[in-house]
Parts: sequence; C-alpha cells; structure tokens
Amino acid sequence: MEDIPEAVLNAITELKKGHNHHIEVHKRGEYYYLFETTSKWMAEAQARKKFSLYIGKVSSTGKLIQPIRKRDSTKGMRNLDEYMNTSNWEERERIRQHNEISLLKELSTNPRDSVSQISERLGLSYSVVYPWIKRLEEKYGIHYTIEHVFLNNFGFYRFFAVAKFTGKRPDPEALKKIIEGNKHMQLAFLTRGAYDLFIFFLAPDPVSAENMIYALRLEPVLADCSGIWYSSYFTQGMGYIPLREEFFDLLKERIWSRTKEQPRRKLGQIFLREFATLKELNSNGMADFSEIDKKYGLKKGSAQYTYHKLIEDNMIFRATLTMDKPPIKDTAVIMVTQIDIGKINARRREWLTDVIWEKDTPLNKYIFNGDVGSPYGVIRIAPIYNDGELEKLENNILNISKGIEIGSSIISKMLVGRLGYRKIDTTKTWTYEALSKENESQGSNPKSR
Repeated sequence: MEDIPEAVLNAITELKKGHNHHIEVHKRGEYYYLFETTSKWMAEAQARKKFSLYIGKVSSTGKLIQPIRKRDSTKGMRNLDEYMNTSNWEERERIRQHNEISLLKELSTNPRDSVSQISERLGLSYSVVYPWIKRLEEKYGIHYTIEHVFLNNFGFYRFFAVAKFTGKRPDPEALKKIIEGNKHMQLAFLTRGAYDLFIFFLAPDPVSAENMIYALRLEPVLADCSGIWYSSYFTQGMGYIPLREEFFDLLKERIWSRTKEQPRRKLGQIFLREFATLKELNSNGMADFSEIDKKYGLKKGSAQYTYHKLIEDNMIFRATLTMDKPPIKDTAVIMVTQIDIGKINARRREWLTDVIWEKDTPLNKYIFNGDVGSPYGVIRIAPIYNDGELEKLENNILNISKGIEIGSSIISKMLVGRLGYRKIDTTKTWTYEALSKENESQGSNPKSR
C-alpha cells in the first residue's frame, strides 16, 4: 500500500485506544477502511482461523466515519472482543464461513454475472456482497481468466510429461529459462516425492509432442540428468490448466484472412474475433466485450457473440478464476496408476463421487483431476492445508478403488505458469456429468455416497 497520510495515521492511532487487537488498513478509492483482526485456534479444523470486524473508514483528511451496522450479527458491536464474547459468535462464524465459501463458488463458476444476480442467489444484500468480493479478491490474490475445454479446432492438443531423476537433478533457474522460452509449455513445476518434474503443454499432434520432450531432454540443463520419463495426452475431468499469455503468439499465427487463394477457413485456423476474445479473456476474464471490439476493430457485439459461441462449441467452458495467494500449506500431485481395470470399474461411482466431494474449505478437494495415458491412469492435484492431510487422501483413494497404485509428490518450485486454484461448483464439471450418467439407471443422487 502507498504511504498513509499523517492525518489518517493520527485518526487510526486515536481509534486504537478502544481496541485490543491489530488494525488492518485497506485503501479503496478515497477512503481507508479499518478492520480489527485476530486469530483463534479452531479444534475442528485443526488450524488457526482469522476473525475480523469492520470498525470504520477514514478519509484522506483524517475524518473518521463510524460503521453503520445493519446486520443482526454485528449490531451494537464496538470492537472485536464484544463480537467474539457474545454467546453465539461461533455460530455466526460458521454462517460467515459458509457464505464466504458460497461466494467463492459463485466467483469461480459465474464471475461475469452481475453482483445483483450473485447477491440474489446467495440471499444476501448487494451492499454486503460487493465489498465482500473486493476483500476476497485482495485476500486470495484472485485473477480472473477462462477455463478452456477443447482447442483441437485450432490445431492444439493437451499433453504432459513427468520425470523421476535417478541421479543429478537439474538446476531450477536454468530449467525455468528453457521451458519459459517454449510457448507450447503452459505449466511446469519441480516436486519432491514419487516424481521430480511435471510439464503440461500443447502440441499439434503426438509426434510433435514427443519431439518437444526429446528436444528438451537434449538441452544442457537436462542432458546429464539421467532419469525415467513418461509422456502422454491428458484430459480435464475437473479443473483446468491456465494458458500462458505467450501461447497466444502461437495462436496468432493461425488467424485466417480471406484471400483469393484461400476463400474459406481451413481446419486449425481461427477467426480474428475468436483470437481476440480468447486472448483478452484469458488475460482478464472480466474484460468488457465492447472494449475488445474496439481494440481489435471488430463489429459491435462481436466479442460477446464469440464468447457464447465458443462456450456453445465446447472451446471454452466459462470465465473463472485462479488464486495467486491460496490459503494452503502445500500442493500435492497424486499419480494413480490403473493396474486392474475390472476392479477399478467395479467402484467407478465411488471413484467419481470422491473427486467432486464437497469440503468446507476455500478450495475444492481436488483442483485438478484428469486421465493420462502413461503411466495409464489418473493425475490429481490437491491443496494441502495441514500436516498429515496428504496421507489421509492417499488412504481414502486406496480404500475406494482397488487395482491401483499411487505415487504422490509435493510441489517444491513453480517454474512456468500457474495452477487453477478455485472453488468451482462441482455440479458444473465433466466429472459430475460422468457420474450422473452412471447413476441414471439407479436413480441415485450423484453427490451421495
């Protein structure tokens, strides 16, 4: 935050006299909003929980404006101690946490909906939801983008590679520089555990994908790092791998322009309006459609039409978000190798249900789940909040599905790209659709165990 004016600091110092806890300051517009905060150990969650109470705002001239408390839960509360000493503060906190998770789910699933629409679905007022959204955006470092589905119409397919080094490990910075320079590479990170390196990338075909990995292994940074490598396609059953901005330099080469020699678009080519909409929404999922039209010289309404057409054609799923500051301890990557397909299919319903099982946390149980071809099986990426949580996930997977082996790793260093940390409505995923089909003949609830 920029330097706080002396008049504001004086007002905050005076206000502190009636409060026993830390005062957080958030500048929004012309005002400095003040929150009294503390943390408390929550036995149920086995973690410390932050509590805060809005206590007023200060103008740049130092004028303090007291809060107007309309909600029953905070009426008459002068400070955080009064709020927490009331008999029902734990119940209020449970409701607040539930509402926050519901709001994160809305922002992950329907971020382009108006605040009024989101407020109505949550049963909360606009005046409560709007500032809450702004606080969450700051708290979790929320970045809006798009969840892409199939890019094959534009000539790109999904692939991934994983390596386990048997001797020397590569220098992280040198490896980062090499991978970063390849615009096909969308996500790469080093891990500790069953595997050491994961790379997610796009390529026009399997041969090109294999050649990319072969060329990467020949680079000096990896040439003397012996190890076992796997490379194959991957699918997105739940979650997504965000696209890097550099990828659009490749996509730009596929923009079709009508000429005498080429009067019609060929497979793998892209309209300018499609490129513009994808690129701008990938950078900012909340971008104004009319501004996209202006920037690229498109007809009025082109970007909005294209956005909905891309969804209709399964090119993108939705606008969504990712968090730059997820509230977690670690991120685990669980590789599930399928050995006995008969035993696996016998528990397919339980397997799919586990993927979309709702947790009372700011992120989904799994932020990514998809099939892979080598080693044949599934890759899952899970947020880890506390010690021992990964072991519980592993045991749960082994108890649900027989005929598998698992190998888990913890991300130790991000090299390129970002992960899709979010709280998606799991009923709006491919995994849920697959589970619904499994349950159609049995008439059961897809989310029941």
